[in-house]
Amino acid sequence: MSLERRFFIFLLVPVAIMVAAFGFWGFVFARGYLLDQWLISIHLQLEKAAHEISMALNEKLELVNLIARAEHTPDRDITQAFLIQELTEKPGVRFVDIIAPPSRATKERMPQTEDSNGDKLSGTYTMEICGDFGFCAPVMDPNSPDKTLRIIRNLDPENPEGSRKLLVRISFDSFLEPIKKMNFVEGGSAWLVTSTGQFLAVTDKSYADRKRIADNGDPLETTILENIRKKPYGHVFGPGTPPKVVAGFYKIHSVNWYIVLISQGRIMLEPIIQFRFYYTVAGLIALTIILSLIRIVTRSVVTSISEISDAAVRVQEGDYSLKLPEYRRDEIGQLNRSFNQMVQGLKQRDLIEQTFGRYVDKKVAQDLMSSPEALKLGGEKAVVSIMMSDLRNFTVISEQLNPEIVITILNNYFSRMISVIERYRGIIVDFYGDSILVFFNGVDSNITERAYDALWCALEMQDEMEVFVKESVAKGFPELSMGIGINTGEVVIGNIGAKSRAKYGIVGADVNLTDRIQATASPGKVIISETTYELVKDRFAAIREFEVCLKGVMDEKKLYEIDYTSLKR
Repeated sequence: MSLERRFFIFLLVPVAIMVAAFGFWGFVFARGYLLDQWLISIHLQLEKAAHEISMALNEKLELVNLIARAEHTPDRDITQAFLIQELTEKPGVRFVDIIAPPSRATKERMPQTEDSNGDKLSGTYTMEICGDFGFCAPVMDPNSPDKTLRIIRNLDPENPEGSRKLLVRISFDSFLEPIKKMNFVEGGSAWLVTSTGQFLAVTDKSYADRKRIADNGDPLETTILENIRKKPYGHVFGPGTPPKVVAGFYKIHSVNWYIVLISQGRIMLEPIIQFRFYYTVAGLIALTIILSLIRIVTRSVVTSISEISDAAVRVQEGDYSLKLPEYRRDEIGQLNRSFNQMVQGLKQRDLIEQTFGRYVDKKVAQDLMSSPEALKLGGEKAVVSIMMSDLRNFTVISEQLNPEIVITILNNYFSRMISVIERYRGIIVDFYGDSILVFFNGVDSNITERAYDALWCALEMQDEMEVFVKESVAKGFPELSMGIGINTGEVVIGNIGAKSRAKYGIVGADVNLTDRIQATASPGKVIISETTYELVKDRFAAIREFEVCLKGVMDEKKLYEIDYTSLKR
């Protein structure tokens, strides 16, 4: 099977499946999210509207109760007139009057549906106040065309038959104002209904002639009516996926009314439905583009793989001169760069194998391989940090031990110290008996940072020396100690010797000065020169500063002792 055909099968088909799966999952998730957000939003808005309606009604009831309390006050007429005026000015209040108890003849002559002034009492919903803020069982007149709330209050509860009554009529339309402020979607409607399903007010005029929920046999309205009889709030979904109609309802507890909100699911979910269409179109376009790109890219990939294969054959034959182009920024370009690095590594490995005998330190040889011209005899001047360590009185101690023990101790000692030196990228120049000469340098290195490396390396060597001594003493070997000196100065770095045998090292007066400095170090101490201290004094504080005359040096030198036990990273 060709590479291009494999790309079609193993790339295009999975991508198409993923696009379809993510599209379907995204649509379902977004649809559910929109529905959930709508339900949360509507619940909060219904709760707010119910609270505002309840507050507006309670405000009017407070005035009604104040009018009743003024019935037995000395200035009854004035006070009640003022309060009635206040009540009349409240939104939605259409009629307020105090009705005197009718005589027997008046009762026989006046129809029960008329006020004392002869007006027809056409209120559809009559509620008598029981107590200060409670209602008796309401009475509904389903045949009345005028949908108003009629509130009756006995001004003398102790004499209900012979007391005057306060009559207040409030338009149900006034209760729609908080509902109209709700941000329900276009095409929706809101109802104000009783707990038994009678319509009190509606925002949609197509329901104006309706008397009761579900009187037309609508299944959704039937479900709504069943739910409001059981729960104070909730929602109902109509048929379809997504649902064609979504309804939410909330109870106004003070009057046992319900606010019902009806929204069209299609309009509410219009954004996600549009997204589904555009996603499908975009997905088909994307798959077409991917198909074209696969055809273009596979040809380029096949060509590049052939070039790499040919180059690998040449490398196998020992030709390291080939270099693949690295200008590409894709995986092929990365593969070419990796291939070139591999070839360079093979070339360096061969060079290291050829020149390994010329250098004691393999790490030094590897650094040199990055610059082949450095293999030539000669050197260059550079400022480096030099460290020299020495075991104190080891010559005297070694004369008292068997040669095998001496070699074992030294091998153990050097193994531990070399491990520390390599961690800090120190270059070991040579071993002089039990002494180690190291310098810290590198291509484009920072002199200060390398001075820090040298000092930290010396401190860790002293730490490692403590562990080494404990183990040696436990084995019955004599207790040893080490002194270390560090100096920073200019030296000549290069290849010393002949073409057949050479050593990479350093020479100069500062190398000898470092040897003299370490000679002043007491067992377990680290002594550094003034030049080194100036580089590291912002992080290290000397516990002792002293001047001393060194062998072979004319002037006194200022030296600093660093206590490794008081300084840790």
